[in-house]
Amino acid sequence: MKIGKYEVVQDADYGYRRLDPMPDDKELTRFYESQYYDLIRKGGRAPELRRLMAGGEEGELERRWLHETLYTDILYVLDKFVPGQRVLDVGCGVGEFLSFLKQKKRSAAGIEPSKEAAAAAQKKGLDVHAATLEEFAGGASGEPEKFGAVTLLNVLEHTPHPENMVELVKKVLEPNGIICVRVPNDFSEIQLAAYDKLKKDPWWIAIPDHVNYFNFRSLQIFLEKLGFEVVYSQGDYPMEFFLLQGDDYAGNPELGGQCHRKRVNLEMSISGGLRRRMYQALALAGMGRDCLTFGSLKG
Repeated sequence: MKIGKYEVVQDADYGYRRLDPMPDDKELTRFYESQYYDLIRKGGRAPELRRLMAGGEEGELERRWLHETLYTDILYVLDKFVPGQRVLDVGCGVGEFLSFLKQKKRSAAGIEPSKEAAAAAQKKGLDVHAATLEEFAGGASGEPEKFGAVTLLNVLEHTPHPENMVELVKKVLEPNGIICVRVPNDFSEIQLAAYDKLKKDPWWIAIPDHVNYFNFRSLQIFLEKLGFEVVYSQGDYPMEFFLLQGDDYAGNPELGGQCHRKRVNLEMSISGGLRRRMYQALALAGMGRDCLTFGSLKG
């Protein structure tokens, strides 16, 4: 699939899809400095972050939804496999997930390369380091702090050579520690069905910031090749249902917001146990707008 000067190709070593050529550092820096947050405000990127940034009633509803669904589900799995162990959130932003963990009395730290975002998280009293994972994994004395779990929530789709980042994660994980990865579920069967129906440009390809495209199958292969055993996966609401039913929210932030609120109403109206069973079943079918996958470090 070709988009302008870029082509989406399958990585020969790990099987996920990625941009070719890979945007260079200067292009990515220029984009994040001059365009990214403007696109967020206009609804063209990171809708969860935009709603949180909006504040007020909309921001509070988004925060409550994330805490009661996604974050609760992550903690449920971590409590199952690494109960009580310290968590590192990579790319923690202003610390929303860390704030949740703090409320739940779970020991956690974060790293965030943006000094501005890291400072905002530190003002909340959170243990956040303004550093890259590479800097953090080096450790002040060459031996980094170890964690029972490392979370990468919507990070790997933005990371050139994500395998290098996962190798760094292994340096800070305890033996049999858990990696938690959340990425968009792209090029899935249901997404391609919606693409065939709508006959429009692939709305999920976000250049230049989304440089990698995973789905449940390719994410599992990727993690297994890097020394992890996948122990739990779940999807989430398949937003493509709206597209296939005639609600074409792609490129329409107002309609997208209406569809999102319907999803929120559903997810917050059922028990956590039912939601997780539903979404585990969707993961087995390769469905859900996002992949949430946990791997245990072998050996």
